Amino acid sequence: MAALRTVQPSSAASLRRRNTIGLIVTACGALLVAAAVGEPDLLFGAVPLLLVGLIVLTPLLALGITGLLRSPLTRLAGIRGKLAVENARRNPRRTAATATTLMVGLAMVTAVTVVVTSVNRFDEQEVDSSMTSDLRITAVDFGEIGEGTAARVRRLADAEAVTPVIHTYLDIPHTTSLDVTAVDPAAVERAASLSVREGSLDRLGHGIAVTEELATAHGWRLGSRVSGTFTDASAHTPGTRTSLPVVAIYDGPDDLSPALVSDRALPRPTGAEDRPTISSVLVKAAPGRTAALREEIRRTLDNPALLVQDHADARADATARTAPFLNIMYAMLSVTVLIGVLGVVNTMGMAVFERVREIGLLRAIGLDRAGVGSVLRLESVTISLFGSALGVVAGTAIGAAAVLGQEVLPLVIPWDRAALFFVASAAIGVLASLWPGRQAARLPMLEAIGADTE
Repeated sequence: MAALRTVQPSSAASLRRRNTIGLIVTACGALLVAAAVGEPDLLFGAVPLLLVGLIVLTPLLALGITGLLRSPLTRLAGIRGKLAVENARRNPRRTAATATTLMVGLAMVTAVTVVVTSVNRFDEQEVDSSMTSDLRITAVDFGEIGEGTAARVRRLADAEAVTPVIHTYLDIPHTTSLDVTAVDPAAVERAASLSVREGSLDRLGHGIAVTEELATAHGWRLGSRVSGTFTDASAHTPGTRTSLPVVAIYDGPDDLSPALVSDRALPRPTGAEDRPTISSVLVKAAPGRTAALREEIRRTLDNPALLVQDHADARADATARTAPFLNIMYAMLSVTVLIGVLGVVNTMGMAVFERVREIGLLRAIGLDRAGVGSVLRLESVTISLFGSALGVVAGTAIGAAAVLGQEVLPLVIPWDRAALFFVASAAIGVLASLWPGRQAARLPMLEAIGADTE
């Protein structure tokens, strides 16, 4: 049977040269991708080199990877599965050319997905570390939180602790400006779930609290005095010089670090333009009343320019920023995948044209029309899975290198998306085989046997 023979139109020497070149280029690309972990700029050269190497090497890989599918497909579909795999292996160059477009498209899709998923995880971790309150009120772009917002929320029955958050600076002579957060000293410890290591925040109304890291860096301890001038990037008048004792050393979220003072310690504004900007309001809800309090705050404030978020809302908002980018990338790269689908359709159509006599012989020995279509579908799925396997593996490596090159990002491999890509590739293979399979099934058996197409 022709389908069970390995037909390689190209000479063995030609394939050996191609395989050798492909191995060298792929190895160089892989080494550069690995080196890009320490030098991200290397990815600009590593990615094209790796993909070109894989493109050159795909005929060799086609024989190996499709061979792995022989056993499961044979168990699944019997002789039809074996015929499908051998048909894909009989001309490795054509199989490789067909799978290449799918490989490149899926490599880019997978790489982008790995990067975006890792960025989303980083954003979620930032929310986890910075938002320790039950609820947070923030303003949308170009909006602002009014001075009376915190007072209105305090009057709600389910609000146990409420503090505004005001970011400002304390200019310390002979050193750099210190980032300082002004809060309500009576509420901040409960509202933000701070961990006080030394001292007490009860005296924050007349002092300053600093993180352990800041205290160590400046040699401060309880009772040390911190002298400087409060300034605000939005203020139009000079600040007031002050001297505050260190009353507490604490661990807190980034949003409340590295120093806390009382909001009443800030200079009093002389006009509307000098009012400090409230960046957020933190709220501690009564046990089990977070969701109810969130809705109550929304109704009370009745301001579409203010966002009232719990922890889940904040995480969703943080990751929503990358969704449009990912959708645009998927839309652009889907064109590449579509071209790959057309390539599979073209290859399967050529397979039917070139194997008319073979199809007739298969029909003559008992393979019915549905069986012929099944063979072509399995062959198409084999080619599609081969291309997707290369693409997902290459894309994962590229995306991982890009993420690891950024020290702050955690590496997250989206296994669920990778599995979805494989399922989609199998579906693509089935769809791409529908028209060629129908054409093959319609071939008159006797005319097909007499055709000279091999």
